Amino acid sequence: MATPAATGNVQALPHRVPFRGLSVDLARCTPAMRRSVELTEAEPAANPLADLEVLEERIAAKAAAKLAGDLLRDQRPNDEIEDALCELAAHLDEHFTQRKLIRLYGR
Repeated sequence: MATPAATGNVQALPHRVPFRGLSVDLARCTPAMRRSVELTEAEPAANPLADLEVLEERIAAKAAAKLAGDLLRDQRPNDEIEDALCELAAHLDEHFTQRKLIRLYGR
């Protein structure tokens, strides 16, 4: 049985599927990325976003360490440090979510 992606019938695809914590519209993905997403369900090691996820972890850790160090050096209260780190995490999460969607949708 052929899948909708294999036959080119993009309209038959589900509108949104969960993928690596994202809600992905398969119809908006490039054909190659759509196949990669589908392959990842069967073979998790085939993750097409792996390099972005590694970059995200590295940047988040480095930025958090720098921010926390600077705030501790300035003797800021713990609640200000915690708030700043939460804001940084939210900002980076949104940034990398957008980068992942750009990768998936080929834009």
